[in-house]
Amino acid sequence: MKQVEYWRWRYRDPQTGRVCRTMFQLTAEEASKYPEAERIPGSMLLKDVDEAPSAPTRPRMFRPAGAK
Repeated sequence: MKQVEYWRWRYRDPQTGRVCRTMFQLTAEEASKYPEAERIPGSMLLKDVDEAPSAPTRPRMFRPAGAK
């Protein structure tokens, strides 16, 4: 497992010019979609994340076409 930092972010809305804050913690990669996003000090959450991609956990609800 690896540890990933999640932060709340502050950014300026390009349309209104107002400073906004994210409601939830995001990774730096997720926050990159916000223009000039800055971390909010004291809002870091450190999570353990599996490095391997996980398999789907939902049960199969439909059979493939033609299967009996």
